[in-house]
Amino acid sequence: MQRPRFLQHFQDHLRMHIAISRKWTFCITSLLLLQNPVQGYGQERWFQIEVSIFSNESISGRSEETWLPGASELDFPEGMSRLKQLQDILLTEELILAASDEPQILTDDDLARQLIAGVGPEPATSGPDFRFYDFQRDAFLQLPDSASDFRQTNRALRQSPDHRLLFHGLWRQPVRQAEQSLPLYVSGGELIGVQPEMAGSITIRFNENEDRVVIDSDIWLSEFNNSTQGSGSWRLPTAPHEVLEPMQRLAVENNSDSVVDSYSSPSRVYHMRQSREMRSNEFHYLDHPALGIVIMVEPYQVPQLPLFDGLPPIEPDQ
Repeated sequence: MQRPRFLQHFQDHLRMHIAISRKWTFCITSLLLLQNPVQGYGQERWFQIEVSIFSNESISGRSEETWLPGASELDFPEGMSRLKQLQDILLTEELILAASDEPQILTDDDLARQLIAGVGPEPATSGPDFRFYDFQRDAFLQLPDSASDFRQTNRALRQSPDHRLLFHGLWRQPVRQAEQSLPLYVSGGELIGVQPEMAGSITIRFNENEDRVVIDSDIWLSEFNNSTQGSGSWRLPTAPHEVLEPMQRLAVENNSDSVVDSYSSPSRVYHMRQSREMRSNEFHYLDHPALGIVIMVEPYQVPQLPLFDGLPPIEPDQ
């Protein structure tokens, strides 16, 4: 299959970016290891991972292979988690309104409180156990787009008539051997009833020699008929409730069983199961007739927590 044209443009941009940054990365990492060799060698090795999953919209491309029900098993791995996001700990107006089935009649006081709350999101929980995310030290936390190296790639995917961007993830994690690695739930595309167009899992791990980072992808793209009557031969697994994003959970809770049943059988499913060993700081592309994955992994040095000497003394009132 011909490689998408946007990939060549991205690779050229990435080579220039890496050539400039590698010298600084080497110098900074060397200084950090000299100052703290235990953290560099004795603890787990962290990496920053960036992944974009997209669809190949070419009908002829998807027809290159025969897709039969039961040819491969669709399933979610045990112990699967998902990337943490700010919306997990913050209540937004969108979630509050989506959780309400009936229109509300608000008093003037209620409207005033809503205006005050509209300044920004509020914590979903309160109390001494509430903890805000640490974007420098928390594993499996979705990082902001401002930290992304894939912004040009994702923009090209969104503007391309031949592709659709389905998922973008940017996070940091310790990388381990396969038996100790955490599978991550991924989903994207249109939400058909309660089923996303694309779903599945990816796992980031080491190879046996621990000299390469490996991605294991097990994802699928589903097609649904407009009449909501799918083929009974295709069945999709149900994702565990705890890995669904807040809006997906609301969709499941607000839909009746009849709607769930009618959309659980797609008309066709394109299954992608691939593994790839990767070099750090290099752009990698996993090809498939219906789907594509672009990924890059970079070593990451977890910064030490700053020393805290206590609060400054309170000056007495003059």
